[in-house]
Amino acid sequence: MICSARSVFYGNLVLSHHKTKRETLRTFIAIDLTEDILQKIVSITSYLKTQVPSNAIKWVSEGNLHLTIKFLGEIPESKLEQIKTLSRKAVHEIHSFNFSVEGLGMFPNHKNPRVIWLGILNEKPLVKLAAQIDQALYEAGIPREKRPFSPHLTIGRVRRSASHDEIIKIGAVLSQFKVDCLGEMPVEKVRLYQSELKPRGPIYTPLFDIPLNKV
Repeated sequence: MICSARSVFYGNLVLSHHKTKRETLRTFIAIDLTEDILQKIVSITSYLKTQVPSNAIKWVSEGNLHLTIKFLGEIPESKLEQIKTLSRKAVHEIHSFNFSVEGLGMFPNHKNPRVIWLGILNEKPLVKLAAQIDQALYEAGIPREKRPFSPHLTIGRVRRSASHDEIIKIGAVLSQFKVDCLGEMPVEKVRLYQSELKPRGPIYTPLFDIPLNKV
């Protein structure tokens, strides 16, 4: 009998130790923030936490703040190399560029806030970058985006358990605030992350970098 498990025999009892291997990975492509902008965002969220109902919003932790370019979803681990090749081919002609972070908003709107975000200035190269990657990864079986790419930084999500009154208050309070420019940052690469969903929040692990053209 041939089997992949490692078996230990104790008389007539067979104890098997099976090696578990994750066949798919939950992944996304994102841009990391500079430390300067990251710390400014942390300061902003720390203050906003004091202005809204304390348990009504799940704030994005400092280590998980990033600008998402494309969510790939669950992909076979065997496709990682193909995704790397297609992604690099897609962006190798896109020159590095800068963008800045400015403005505070809510999706879908301030009357029914569900997602709290910071705005992005100089969207054009980001939109082009996302479109190139979206088109290239279709060859690997990754579905294309149904909606146009809208660059933003998610900093918090209203919990499903939030009451109607809490939701109304969040929208009313946050709509009074304005976030001025937090600075400009360069984009020289994007990064593929694995996302593991845990009870205390997702854990993001970088898998590989995709460099832009720096010439």
